Formats: sequence, structure tokens, C-alpha cells
Amino acid sequence: MKFKILCTMNSILAFFSGMLCVVMPAKLLANYDVRLTPMGLVIYQFWGVALIGLGMLTWFARSIQESALQRRFAFALFMTNGLSCVMAVRGQYAGANTFGWSTVALFFFLALGFGTFICIQSTLWGNQR
Repeated sequence: MKFKILCTMNSILAFFSGMLCVVMPAKLLANYDVRLTPMGLVIYQFWGVALIGLGMLTWFARSIQESALQRRFAFALFMTNGLSCVMAVRGQYAGANTFGWSTVALFFFLALGFGTFICIQSTLWGNQR
């Protein structure tokens, strides 16, 4: 998959997820059967702001043409989505509801896309740094 497409998908998902976290945190968390204190909701809204920032960064990064820089961004996004997938799986085994598996799938497929991009680019261009 092309870098631009992966970044666009990541950007849209991060930006709109972040907006939901900021605008309606309690409603969004209710899908996961989670209730937070007022301060917990504020912290969750900060998480939403971070997602909006990630969405904006990946939106701007999608136009990067230099392959070495694309691989570096792809590696960072692979790690971000891969670790998020691990945390989501951990949450599922800790007793989260079935809706949480959609979060696992989302992070898994984004990590898979960026990981595949890294492998294909490394094969095509060698181990240039």
C-alpha cells in the first residue's frame, strides 16, 4: 500500500476519533461500558487532543516524497499502532466488552499496513539510511 494512502487513513481515523473524545467523551466511553470521574473525562479529552494532533501530523506527512523519511515516519506509526494494538488486546483480556475488539482490529490493520510498507520499501531500496 502507498505511504500517502496509509497516512490519509491514519489521519482521518485519528482526527475524527480525537474529535469524538474531545466533544463527547462520556458517550463514546459508554460504548465500552466505561464510566469515568469528571477528572477522568478531562484526561480522556486530553487524549483526544493528542489524537487530533496525530491526525494533523499524518495528514501533513502524507505528502513526503523522500523514501528514507517515509520509512522513518512509517516506522513511528507502525510502533504507535502496534503498541496500541497490544494495549487494546490487553484491555480485552482484562474484561472489556466485545466492542473493544473493533479497536484491536483498527490498530492491527494500521500496524500491518505500515509494517508492510516498511518491509516493501526496505526490499526495494536496500538498507539505505
